[in-house]
Order: sequence, then structure tokens, then C-alpha cells
Amino acid sequence: MFFSRTRRVLVTLLAIALLALAPIDASAQTKSDVDRAERQVEESERAKNQAYDRWVAAREELDAAVLRYEEVYAELSNLTYTIALLYENIIEYESEVGDLKDRAEDLVLEAYISGGTGLMSAAFEAGSIQDLLTSQVLIDKATSRDLASLDRLEAVSREMDRRKADLKVKEDEVRILEKEAAELVAEMDRLDDNARTAYNDADAANRAAIDNYSREKAEFAAAEARRKAQAAATARTRSSGAAAGLPPEATPGFACPVRGGASFINSWGFARSGGRSHKGTDMFAPRGTDLVAVTGGTVSLRTVNLGGIVTYLYGDDGNTYYYAHLDGYPAGLSNGQRVDRGQTVGLLGSTGNAYSPHLHFGIRVNGQSVNPYPTVRYYC
Repeated sequence: MFFSRTRRVLVTLLAIALLALAPIDASAQTKSDVDRAERQVEESERAKNQAYDRWVAAREELDAAVLRYEEVYAELSNLTYTIALLYENIIEYESEVGDLKDRAEDLVLEAYISGGTGLMSAAFEAGSIQDLLTSQVLIDKATSRDLASLDRLEAVSREMDRRKADLKVKEDEVRILEKEAAELVAEMDRLDDNARTAYNDADAANRAAIDNYSREKAEFAAAEARRKAQAAATARTRSSGAAAGLPPEATPGFACPVRGGASFINSWGFARSGGRSHKGTDMFAPRGTDLVAVTGGTVSLRTVNLGGIVTYLYGDDGNTYYYAHLDGYPAGLSNGQRVDRGQTVGLLGSTGNAYSPHLHFGIRVNGQSVNPYPTVRYYC
């Protein structure tokens, strides 16, 4: 009896265990799996799209930062030129004031020797040597020639003081702009890192989409730059042709001058110091980045005032390419050497008249500068 009851209990427990191991409803399990899979796909797609969106946003912010930097650079260039002129003016005025004061002091001495009884009282009452030199007592002793000198002294002194006040204002503006320029350079570096990170985070499909977006945007920007330049003046004017740059077919096989790419805008014609206008494209990348020959040719290595350390590339295509503000040259590169397309011809820097590391890239056709932007926008 005991064994019989025990057997029934074991059979019951085994049945319960088998029921517990039986599969749940197939339709319920499939629905759960589908929902989970759909969520995973959505999350994956969202993550991929976010990488693409982050890259686009970073590039747009970077373009805006580069534009603002170019505007600041133009302001700094003009201010630097204005300050130089003010210094020259002040030096000239100081020299003239010195000569006029010498003449006025001679007049004081002459007036005193000739019996200027009220001169000592005027001297004590005068608040400054300037007040004394323009006092009525001294004026009474002066000839018409001396009066002209005294009037000139007063006018020149006032103008010199005004120029000094202007100088201080301009120098304060320069300090503010230099600070903003430094902040913009740091911001451009950060945004460039963000764009590179977003690109690396994207999958193959999104990278292809980014590459396609970049290519189409570059082609559109290059074509738009040429269209605007040509619309600004007739096609027969020299300036229109220079601003429009070269069509892609004029530079077949062109290599981007900055290895790994760079940030840049169409800054052709932007104001520069001395009333000059910008005759190139400023391309921003980290200091020391390789700068490469855009085509085969011969290099001329020089150091000049505005451009600092520069490379001229006399291309096999008949054009001259100008690389300015270099940090230096790669080992083994020599003046007059022949180079191949893609060979390093300089290292990006900030020598010469530059506020931050960048390449000033120029193109000359038959000795005339033309806008490089359409070309580098198309190929970089």
C-alpha cells in the first residue's frame, strides 16, 4: 500500500514537471520575439542615423566657425594696418610738436628778455606749458609768424592727442579680436574632432551617405562660387574671371593640398591690411599637417614677409600653386627639386602674417591670381 501511494505521488510530480517543460504557445513566443527584434532594429537604425546627423551638425557648425574666423581675421588685418598708420602719424606729430615747442620756448625767452613783466605771473597761473605757450601775455609778444606757429602747435597737439586716443581704442579692439580668434581656433579643432568621431561611429552605409553628401555639397559649392563670381560682372572682365576660379576640367587629376582634408570657406576678396584683398583660400587643419603637391612639378622654397615660409609649385599643367604660412619643410626637400603629385611639399603652420595655423593656398594662371576655392572645394 505504501509503495502504491508513493508511486502515484511520483507519477503526479513527473506529470507536473513535464507540463512545466512543455513549450508555451508558439504564437505568443513569436510575437514577443518580433517585438524585441523590431526594437533592436529601430535602436540600431536610430544610432546609425544619429552618427550621420552628428556629422552633418558638426560640419555645419564648423563652416560657420570658419566663416566667423575669416571675418575676425579681416578685422584684425585692417586694425593692424590702421594701428601702423596711427603710429606713423603720432611719430610725425611728435616730431612737429617738438620743433614747434622749441620755437615757442625761444619766444618765451625773447619775451622775457625784452621786458615781459607779466610773463612770470602768467607762468605761475598757467596750468601747463601748453597753457603758457598759448597765454595772452605771450601772444601779445609774438609776431604774426610766431602766432602761426603757436596756432599750429595747438592744432597739432590736439590732433596728436586724438590719434593717441584712437590708437588705444584700436589696440583694445585688437586684444578682444585676438582673444576671439584664439577661441574660434579651439572651437574649430573641437568641431573637427566631433565630425571625425561621428564619421568613425557611422557604419559603412552611413559613411557612404556622408561621403556622397560631402561630394555633392562640394560640387554644388564650387559651381555656386563660379556662378556668383560670373554674375557679379561680365564674363569678359578680368576680375570676374579671377574671382570665378577654374572649372574642374582645367585641373584634371588635382590632389587636395592638405592631406586628410581641411576646413575652409570662399574667402576670396576678403579685406586684408594695407587696403589689400585676399587672393587665396585659407585652409584650416592641425599644425604640422602634411601639405602635398596638387600636381607634378618643380618647387621653389622661400621665406617672404607676409607669407612667412612658403612653397611655390610650378606645375606641369602650366599653373603656379602657392603654399604660405608653413611651419617648415619635410626632410629631404630642396629648392628646385622636382616633385610628384601627392608628395609632401610643406608642413602647415602660422609663419608670416598669420594669427593661427592654416594654409594660405593660391593659384596663378599666366601670372594672374585666380580664386582657388572652386578648385579645392571640388577636390577636397
